[in-house]
Amino acid sequence: MDRKSLIILGLALTVGPTFSAIAEVYKCADGKYQADPCDENSQLIDLSDVGNVIKSSDNVSQSVSANTAADKKKEISTYIDNKRISREITKLEGDRKRVIAARDQRLSNLRESRKYANNNLAGATWQQSLAQEQVAAAQEADTLVSSIDRQIEQLKNEIK
Repeated sequence: MDRKSLIILGLALTVGPTFSAIAEVYKCADGKYQADPCDENSQLIDLSDVGNVIKSSDNVSQSVSANTAADKKKEISTYIDNKRISREITKLEGDRKRVIAARDQRLSNLRESRKYANNNLAGATWQQSLAQEQVAAAQEADTLVSSIDRQIEQLKNEIK
């Protein structure tokens, strides 16, 4: 054995019995506790599972800490849910802006196409067709935007 192991072994052998003596506790007749017997009626108390005794007798602090942990867990869960909802709202607002931009671009393209219509029956029919397409494009975009707005409103109501 090396020197370090011998020192540790020597300390363990000399300190070991001291710990067992410290673990002996006696209950005296007057209700006091001490390391030495008070008289022949003193009872030796077994403290081998003192950690378990303390835990079971301290139910109030356990329930308080359990409630605190449960409250903390609920608070964290609520925070995470709110952040997720906020991200969804931000995404939907971006979708809304893209739908409006696409609608505006499509309407602009249709207006530009109307300039090339001839001044005859075919041109008039084509202009009427372009006007109907503009109305349809605007209605489609408005439907999408109102759907997105409803989703955003629902998500805002979910935030706690």
